[in-house]
Amino acid sequence: MLAGLTFGSELKRFGRSRMTRATVVVLALLPLIYGALYLWAYWDPFGHVDKMPVALVNSDRGAVVSGQHINAGEEIAKSMTADHSLDWHIVDPEEARDGVQHGKYYFMLELPPDFSEAIASPVTGQPKQANLIAVYNDANNYISTNIGRSAIDQVLNAVSTRISGQAVNQVLSVVVSSGAGIKQAADGAQQLADGAAKVDEGANQLKTGLHSARSGSAQLASGAAQLADGVNTATEPLLTAATALSRVGGSTEQLEQGAVAIRQANDQLGGIAAAQDAAATSLASVIQQLSASTDPVAGAAVNTLSGIEGQLRDHQYTPQVRQQLTDAENAAISMTSTLRTPGSPLYASLDDIGQKGRDLTNKLTQLRSGAQQLASGSNELAGGIAKLDGGAAALTSGTAQLHTGSEELATKLADGAKQVPNWTPEQKVSIANTIGGPVHLDTSHENPAPNFGTGMAPFFITLALFFGALMLWMVLRPLQNRAIAAEVLAIRVALASYLPAVLIGTAQAIILYCVVRFALGMHAEHPVAMLAFMVLISCAFVAATQAINALVGPTVGRVLLMALLMLQLVSAGGMYPVETTSKPFQLIHVYDPMTYGVNGLRQLVLGGIDFRLWQAVMVLVGIWAGALALSSLAARRDRLWTMIRLMPAIKM
Repeated sequence: MLAGLTFGSELKRFGRSRMTRATVVVLALLPLIYGALYLWAYWDPFGHVDKMPVALVNSDRGAVVSGQHINAGEEIAKSMTADHSLDWHIVDPEEARDGVQHGKYYFMLELPPDFSEAIASPVTGQPKQANLIAVYNDANNYISTNIGRSAIDQVLNAVSTRISGQAVNQVLSVVVSSGAGIKQAADGAQQLADGAAKVDEGANQLKTGLHSARSGSAQLASGAAQLADGVNTATEPLLTAATALSRVGGSTEQLEQGAVAIRQANDQLGGIAAAQDAAATSLASVIQQLSASTDPVAGAAVNTLSGIEGQLRDHQYTPQVRQQLTDAENAAISMTSTLRTPGSPLYASLDDIGQKGRDLTNKLTQLRSGAQQLASGSNELAGGIAKLDGGAAALTSGTAQLHTGSEELATKLADGAKQVPNWTPEQKVSIANTIGGPVHLDTSHENPAPNFGTGMAPFFITLALFFGALMLWMVLRPLQNRAIAAEVLAIRVALASYLPAVLIGTAQAIILYCVVRFALGMHAEHPVAMLAFMVLISCAFVAATQAINALVGPTVGRVLLMALLMLQLVSAGGMYPVETTSKPFQLIHVYDPMTYGVNGLRQLVLGGIDFRLWQAVMVLVGIWAGALALSSLAARRDRLWTMIRLMPAIKM
């Protein structure tokens, strides 16, 4: 009764010859086609992109910036070839394009002739973008195009950072230079403020002096007017006498008239002297008032008026005139008869007296005119000083505003100069580089995969185990007819075929694990758990493929399993994120058994265990139990033979 559970019941028929025994070995090694061969072939393709031949064309002719020749294209070409990230070949444009077209190079990158000019353009004030010319050919290899785009993106980032750094460096140079200018302006503004303070102080002094001078000039004008009136009054009799004397001549009639005039003038000389003394006294009062003023103009007027006062008090002309008049009168009286004698010497003397009178008249006229001019000038001086006094008040207000404004300007400029940075050349370069490339990507990987093979191992291992399970039932029988005919329990019938198959499936998982783990050198975070989980996957997939073959028959089952294999490939999310696939495959993804095999192996290989591992374990255990139940139902169903079982429509 227990024969249905013995391994030999199904495997015994494979021990008859070398060929049949080799079949079991081949079945155990079949998963290596997917699980090891594919991983071996694509173990680390991105680690060998430096062997991809690509063309680099440097057409940059350079540029002259600030008298210095630069060639950014040459620098970038050297850095790219020295980096060895790709197998760069520096060629001319024609060779590069021909190579990309005919598959010699996967893609090409050209630095155009104006590349350096564009990079240096922010410094020249005529900025323009620097261009890179890339030519791809997807007919060579689509993945190589993606690799090329990624590499050129890195070049673009490096070039953009360099251009930004140069432009910001230039701006910072202007800022630093402007800071020195602002500091100089602040110093100049402070000097201006100090000068404005002195100007304001001088303006206040000028205002005070002009105010005093205004009062003194008014007094001077009043005194000058009084002086002119006094001079006119004092000289009026003298001028009359002088006029009379000027008319004295050599005729006896004139002599007689002159004697009378001389007598009158002699009588009036006392009044003239008294008038001169009165004028001198008035002038002394004016001089005393002007002497109290500190104004330079008042001082000059005092000196002039003092001389006039002295002349008035000295009676400059009065004694001489009195003597001359007396002599003239005596001579006129005693010698009138003599004058009538022809050729008399007295006649000549009278002519001389007339000439003296005329000279005296001219002197008196000049004195009166000078006094009048002094009065007029003093009046004008008083008016000018009054205007200056008013202007000085306005000037004082303006200089006060100038002082306040210059102080505020100096303060603001000093504050601005303190805010301008004082960077060293090294600091300026460092800051320019930071602003030119302000963001640095600080990456961290949780559970990182060291290479492509390790990252793809969960998908290929799951695929390999499903393929191995599929191939088992192409050789083994999903249900044994002898056990069914013997009316053995349905579960025992299912286990009779399952146990030999799962034994080979377990061998498949162990062999695949050893090859991937030790031959390919894949590191797993949880190696023992990984092996146990691979065995669980194999057990579940062997049970699932047995159930399908048992339910629909081996022929149809194999076709369905091949279709299921293809469907699981595109919906398991093993190669690309499932969100990037079409909508139907996203829906199938949740029900795909391979999805849970991939999810569990990823966490056991790369680390970071969470609920997805336990979810995968439960789903696989459920598939295993459900599949065995379906196989048992199929075994119970097969106890009844039908025409379809006796004569199937499809045979393989």
